[in-house]
Amino acid sequence: MYSAAHTHPVLLRGVDVCADCLNLVSAVNSTNATAAPTGRGRIAMTVRLDVRAERERMARAYRPGQHVPDFAYSSDEDALWSRVFATLSAMHQQLSCTQYRLAARYVGLPTGRVPQLSEVSGTLRSLTGFALAPVMGALPGRLFYPPLADGILRSTPDLRPVAEQSFSPDPDVIHELVGHAVMLADPDFADMYRWFGRAAKNATSDEVLTAIAKLFWFTMEVGVVTEKGHPRACGAAILSSVAELESFANVELRDFRIDDVIVSDIDDSVCQPVLFVAESVSRMKDEVKRFLDSSAGA
Repeated sequence: MYSAAHTHPVLLRGVDVCADCLNLVSAVNSTNATAAPTGRGRIAMTVRLDVRAERERMARAYRPGQHVPDFAYSSDEDALWSRVFATLSAMHQQLSCTQYRLAARYVGLPTGRVPQLSEVSGTLRSLTGFALAPVMGALPGRLFYPPLADGILRSTPDLRPVAEQSFSPDPDVIHELVGHAVMLADPDFADMYRWFGRAAKNATSDEVLTAIAKLFWFTMEVGVVTEKGHPRACGAAILSSVAELESFANVELRDFRIDDVIVSDIDDSVCQPVLFVAESVSRMKDEVKRFLDSSAGA
């Protein structure tokens, strides 16, 4: 676990907050391998690498203003999406906040196949003016956060491996769509994403950037609010992870105080042991706006 008080980076899911910038961390699942694959395993790995390379080529070729390209998914990937999405959807009925569930109805993600970024982007444009733009691999934070101010979420079309279907430490299309995209269909959450983008654009120091990233993590990624006396998830990292939702009942819940949030340690390689609970989405929104306005002029 890393702390902002040390020279090591503070690791967020998909975000590396280092001394001089905020960086999106690329997935490097192959480093966990214990032996080189052989036979069918080698063929499967080669196919996956080829597919990922093609997705990366398409994402790199994309330019703002162009139509978002459609990415090819295999039947196995569609099946993986279906299993994970069905499980998450059932869990959301009990564990997600009301605004998220309503937004999910408006987005209407398909159950039997991996949705295209382009189709979800079109839906978001009609609801809150947000759009999705494809990206693969490492991305400097200066390229991730500022576009949020203009209503653009840089999103990966890649899909987590089967071994990580319940919990993926790296962002993938399930995280982007089930998590962020559904949240962006709600006007209150969409406002907060834009404010974070403006704040990152206007930040004047590394200290401010780190505080912004930590607040983003504990709201847009692992946010929690109270509804009828019960904690309900409203963050993309929780809402897109079966393991995070399963562990939700056992985490330490603390009152949402931004002064506490921005000094908290983060380790996104495990399910979050500590979460901060706001009284409501509107209260979270008010406090986020107040902090970002005062720290970076969001």
